[in-house]
Amino acid sequence: MENNNIVRNVMSDKLITLHPKDKLRKAKDYFHENNIHHIIIQVMGDVRGIISLGDILYLEGVVTNSFDQFIKDKKFDTLDVDEIMTKRPYCIDADMNIGDALEIMIGKHVNALPVTDNNELVGIVTTYDMMVYLQKLLTT
Repeated sequence: MENNNIVRNVMSDKLITLHPKDKLRKAKDYFHENNIHHIIIQVMGDVRGIISLGDILYLEGVVTNSFDQFIKDKKFDTLDVDEIMTKRPYCIDADMNIGDALEIMIGKHVNALPVTDNNELVGIVTTYDMMVYLQKLLTT
């Protein structure tokens, strides 16, 4: 009997990834163009970090005049992703039980987990994915 309560069944496998030395401007553009909230940072298949839309919004800060805007724009053009990413994020296996994945997310206070299968990045599971799963449980 197949176990439907595994991460593989709720994760997103449509991944957008960046390299640690990509500029923050590229990350900001990816967030905007793809309407996503998390990007996994990897090098040759090895997960090195994760960056969130919240990280970008925090860097944008409050702009009160044209000089502040100039400085903000320079940050995105000069800083690399690895300067603000969360390094060594918690990764989980695609066949992990959804409840165990939720325990990690709650216990570690994270909103997204890279998902691997045989040490290969295959997806990402987010709090949104978990809410969709919960809604399906409650409405069936």
